[in-house]
Amino acid sequence: MTTNNQMQYPVLEQGQMLPPFTLPGADSMPHSPWNYKQREHLILLFTQSALQTESRGLLREFARAYKELREEQCAILAVTADPVIANLQAQEELSLPFPLTADASGNVIQRYTGWNSVQHTLAPALMLADRYGAIYEYWIKESEAQLPPITELLVSLRYLNSICTP
Repeated sequence: MTTNNQMQYPVLEQGQMLPPFTLPGADSMPHSPWNYKQREHLILLFTQSALQTESRGLLREFARAYKELREEQCAILAVTADPVIANLQAQEELSLPFPLTADASGNVIQRYTGWNSVQHTLAPALMLADRYGAIYEYWIKESEAQLPPITELLVSLRYLNSICTP
């Protein structure tokens, strides 16, 4: 049994369908994995705060690789534990080409990665789902620096594209 001061982790498995959610984006629009289903693969990126240095570096890295990821028919949906207004500021400052969504309550975050509701912290996570919404690969780490490099994601995407036909 966990106490309120411990991180609680969900049980997700490869091949499982993405748990559904809809979150507000910095663009004032609702965003959901459903928006991409049967059209594109999807990277879900869970990061603590777009205002923290490490998280900003990770978001910048994905922004730089965005064109290459899009060439592999992959979209990105980033989720932070920040409120929408903080994400709006970060979206503008970083010129992110993908949606930055807000889950300040942690209700969605706790379904995907480690969440400590008392300390309002999460374990950074990266999930790659195929175009049908099934989890292909999934990483939960202690820091953003431990998440796999984008080159590894590109290898996985190329493989997915070789076995998944639209």
